[in-house]
This record gives sequence, structure tokens and C-alpha cells, in this order.
Amino acid sequence: MSIKSVLQLILFSLIIIIIGGVYFIYFYSNEDLNRISINEKSETIYDEDSKLQNDQVILGDKEMQNLDNTAKTNANNINTSTEIKLNDKNKNNSVLNSENYINQNKNLTKQIEYIASNKRGDTFKIFAKDGQTNLENSNILELNFVNGTIFSTEKNEIYIISDNAKYNYENYNSSFFNNVKINFDDKIILCDNLDFSFNDNIAVGYGNVTVKNENSIMNADSISLNIKTKDIVINSKNKVNIKVE
Repeated sequence: MSIKSVLQLILFSLIIIIIGGVYFIYFYSNEDLNRISINEKSETIYDEDSKLQNDQVILGDKEMQNLDNTAKTNANNINTSTEIKLNDKNKNNSVLNSENYINQNKNLTKQIEYIASNKRGDTFKIFAKDGQTNLENSNILELNFVNGTIFSTEKNEIYIISDNAKYNYENYNSSFFNNVKINFDDKIILCDNLDFSFNDNIAVGYGNVTVKNENSIMNADSISLNIKTKDIVINSKNKVNIKVE
């Protein structure tokens, strides 16, 4: 082989090597770079998605907190308004009760005493701890913690006590009620109600009537007591029960 042929072979090899190098650099290197850039872009997109998801989670938590705070605020407002309404109602009720108490006590008179007499010389004395004028009839006094005494020219006194009574100072008639007790001579009469007509000298007791003396106890529906003679008439639809002691 001549020197010329060797040089040609070397030159041809160099050309092949250069072409191969250029091909490798432009094609394979660009593909790797594209893959790297694609991977980097994917990672960037993934990171951005993760950030968005995290932001959404954070926003969700904040929204839940805001909703909780709003609900608590509304509940507190409801409770506060309810308490205010209840307090207003209680205040209004207190004011109404106070006004009623004041109005009731404006007409209240303490230490009341009335004395009435008739042509026969009988005297009726009634005393009450306090009382007030009836709103429907100004002639009637509504009395509390009452003591009454009937004085007669011929018989001993008759004593009447009760928790309440109504006294008409125009005709001197009285209605005793609640824990009524009549006491005279050796007799005690207990009843729920007692209506006394001073001019007629008659007292009628009714409601859980019990008549006691030293020897017996008698229960009846009602009784009539003649103030002048002190005779007692028993009125009862049922059989009168008498207990002898």
C-alpha cells in the first residue's frame, strides 16, 4: 500500500469520526436535555399543584374556623338576646308586681275598728289588723285578721275570730270566712263561713261546721245561731254526727 492510500484512509476515518461526533452531539444530547427539561417542568407543575392543594387545605381550615367563629358568634348573640328578653320580661313582671302591690296598698288601712248599736241596746264591735274598701261597693270593707264581739243586754258576749271578713258599715252586716271560730258560754263553733245580720240577730255558719261543748262534738252542714237567745238550729242534709265525751 502506498503512502497516498494510507493518507486517504486516515482522512476518510477522520471524516467518519467528525460526522459521528456531530450527530451524537446534536441528536442524543438534545434528547437528554429535552427529557431533563420535561422532568423539571413536571416537577415544577407537581410542586405548583401541591402548593395549590396545600393552599386549598389552608383556606379550607380558615373557612371552617370562620364558619365556627360565625356560628359561635350567632349562638352568643342568640343567647344574649334571649337573656335580654328574659331579663326584660322579669323586669316588666317585677314592675307590674310592684305597681299592683303599690295600688293595693294605696287603699290599705291599718288597725280598723267599728262599733255599731241598735235600739235594743245590743252592740257589735269589730276590729281588724288591716283592710281596704271594696272596689265594687264602697260601703263594704275587706278586712284581714278579724276579731268581732257581740254584746247583749240579756246574755253573755259572743266572740268571733277569722282570717278574713267583709263588713258593711251601712247596715252592719258581716261575712266572716277562712278559719272562723265562734265562742260563747261553754260552746265553740268552727266553720268555713259565717254570715251575721246585726239587725236580725241571726248568724248562719256553713262549710265544715263543728259544734263543741264540754260533753259532745257535733258535725253538721250548717247552723243558725240566734244572737239574742243563743239557741242553735242544726241544718244538715245528712245524718248529724254527735260524739259524746
